[in-house]
Amino acid sequence: MTSTKVSICLAYYNRSEYVQDCIESLLKQNYPNFEVVVVNDGSTDPDTAVMLDAFEDPRLKVVHQKNTGFVTAISNAIAVSTGEYIAIMGAGDVCHPMRIKMQAATLDSDEKIGLVGCLYENVIFGGADDGRREKRVYSDKDISAKEFLSGPNPLGHGEAMYRRSVYEQAGGYRTFFKFSQDLDLWLRMVDYCNVKVLQEFLYERRMFTADGVSTDPKKLFLQKYLAQFARQSYFDRKELGYDYVERYGIHAGFFKKPSEALTRYTHWYCTKALKQKDYASAKYFFNLAKYEVKSLRFYLVSVLMLMSKYKLGQTLLSVILKFKR
Repeated sequence: MTSTKVSICLAYYNRSEYVQDCIESLLKQNYPNFEVVVVNDGSTDPDTAVMLDAFEDPRLKVVHQKNTGFVTAISNAIAVSTGEYIAIMGAGDVCHPMRIKMQAATLDSDEKIGLVGCLYENVIFGGADDGRREKRVYSDKDISAKEFLSGPNPLGHGEAMYRRSVYEQAGGYRTFFKFSQDLDLWLRMVDYCNVKVLQEFLYERRMFTADGVSTDPKKLFLQKYLAQFARQSYFDRKELGYDYVERYGIHAGFFKKPSEALTRYTHWYCTKALKQKDYASAKYFFNLAKYEVKSLRFYLVSVLMLMSKYKLGQTLLSVILKFKR
């Protein structure tokens, strides 16, 4: 009996209207030895389960469960799978027919490579920018910890493939990271393997305005917050021999250090909310800024927040922000 080489794993929560495109793009992969494991994570839309169960293909395994959240659901999909390599897939996204073949060939070519991504295209679904496409280019083929620790994450998660052995060696996904769970995993994997990004567009990443992270400022900030904590955890492991998630689990956040990057994010979100006269959101982000590195910009934003409390101040604030880039 031939063992499975690649397990394509994904977690679904609703988005039933995109099930067909997503799963078909996987079943049409130009590769002979793979399985697709889908965890239906307690979708409230009954059509999601119906659509998933409608496929009649022996390579597809569907697991229905109560809602646990993405991290537990994708971990369950991997636990059920049997492949030597794990390919992650975003719910509703679409793969080029050569994605699995090219990534598996890269892992086959060098046992030191444990994680491989590819170039991808972002496509917006819904909202004012519906249909807008943007190619996400990352020119470095070889990725080190340095690239994960500074700038945007070189891998977008949904297009990643990795060795099961390295995934297990690194400890798998951690539920502390509701968002940025991929960056946290990559920063642990990179100690055990080399990382490659194929210079081919093999993946279409769909950004859903109805329920996606990218269109919700508070979710987006939490993603950035957890990304910074994942980076801090990397340095903590180097310095202490452990990180605070390992040591204290759900209480690890008490040990987060002030971050200049989060200072910039909170100030930007606060100013943007003030421009939109969304004073409640501005207050929310300003309160978060108090826990980060204090800078001149913090005190300038403090003045703007003080002005927002009064009618005359709000009028002056509108004039000031109108000309502020």
